[in-house]
Parts: sequence; structure tokens; C-alpha cells
Amino acid sequence: MAPKSTRNRARLSSLVLALVLALPAAPAAADPLLMFLLAFAKNLIESAIEANAAKPAPAVIVPAPAPLPKAPTRMDAADLQALVDESFGYLTPAQRAELLAGLDKALADPANAPYRDSILRQFVAVARQVSFAQEQLERLSSADKQALAERFARNYRALSPEHQQALSRQLQTRALPLPADLNDMMLSALASAQ
Repeated sequence: MAPKSTRNRARLSSLVLALVLALPAAPAAADPLLMFLLAFAKNLIESAIEANAAKPAPAVIVPAPAPLPKAPTRMDAADLQALVDESFGYLTPAQRAELLAGLDKALADPANAPYRDSILRQFVAVARQVSFAQEQLERLSSADKQALAERFARNYRALSPEHQQALSRQLQTRALPLPADLNDMMLSALASAQ
């Protein structure tokens, strides 16, 4: 039997992941696919960063430092709404409302009372990671996005048919944290690959 702290962390992690991924357009079978796609995008971003590291850096005007974000445990409903709107802007307003409702339900559950602060911290961390990934993907050149879409289509063929269908639905409903143009490129690459 696993120690209590290990079970608590596993329960907490699965709860936060379920909150982020449990949307009508995100079936449970797609959870590993989203993780695969984010890891795939992360690898491409890291490759682009390494390639750009050798180039001379252009002159950059440094903006005034942004205020530090609020600690997750001090966020109120308006802060969480703003975070969800910013980080999950690719979702429809109804999906974002459902995500917030799921978070509220988890936080209000008496069984989760001991984990409330941890749930908030993990949720905020995931939201910020999704936001960061989107920003990095948005910064990719059109050629890099096209290369990512083509590599994605090649890897897509190795997935089981049910995972392919789930991933196609995710792309068609724009339920993945991708810039619109990259989502379109991936759909086009998949159509060409079939």
C-alpha cells in the first residue's frame, strides 16, 4: 500500500489534470494525446531556441517589469476567471465557464478541503504552463509551424485508430492549446496524410 502522502499527491495531480482536460470536447481517451502534443511542441520550441541561440541577438527594448502575479492561494473568483480567460482563450466561453465550474466544485468538495491550496497552486501552474506554451508556439515562424504540423502528421499515423479519431476531434473543435494558424496547418497536414 502506498504511503498516505503519495496517495494524496496522486489524487491531487489527477484531480488537477482532470479539471484541465475534462471538457466536453476533450474525451478521457485524449488526455495522453494532449500530453504527447504538448511534449512534441515543447521539443520543437527547444529546437528553435537552440537554433536561435547561435544567431546574434537583436537590440531589445526592455519593458518595465510586470507586477508579480498573485499567489494562487490569494486569488479570488475574478482572478481565476481572468487566468482562465488568458490561459485557455482557445476554448469557447462555455468551455471556460465549465472549466471554472469544475474547479469551483472541486474546491467546494469537503473531501478536498485539506488539499484546497495545493489544488489552486497546481491549477494555476498548469494554466501558466499552457499560456507559456501558447506564447512560444505563437512566436514560431510560419515555416517552423509548418514543419511542426508535418512532423505531427507523421507521428499521428503511429497512433491507434481511436486515438487518431480523438485527436482529430480535438483539432476540429479547437480544444487544444494551439494558435489558430498552427491548428489549421495540423488539420491540413492530417488531411494530406490520409
